[in-house]
Amino acid sequence: MKTAFIQKHPRTARKFVEGVARAIEWSRETPREQVIARFSEIIRKRGRTENDAAIKYWRSFGVNGRGGTIAEREFQLWIDWMVKDGELAPRQIAASSVYTNELNPYASEASIR
Repeated sequence: MKTAFIQKHPRTARKFVEGVARAIEWSRETPREQVIARFSEIIRKRGRTENDAAIKYWRSFGVNGRGGTIAEREFQLWIDWMVKDGELAPRQIAASSVYTNELNPYASEASIR
């Protein structure tokens, strides 16, 4: 989310982040078959022309941190790669300036390393 949106709608931003964090943890704690069934049900209930054929291959959201918390090293990896590729100058962007865990209820846990 853009900083301006978070500042203008702090409650909405927090609720969205909390919901995503809870969904990530639910998907980790729930048997895979149940997660896939729920995704398929959501797609069907929306009544759009979506195809749920790829859902059967779902394994996870691919998010490492508990509740989707972000570790600085996850952004630093990409920054270093972009510096090496010449897309960014060294120290042009600090990883800590492009993300926050402030709104994530799981951020208070010792899961961010």
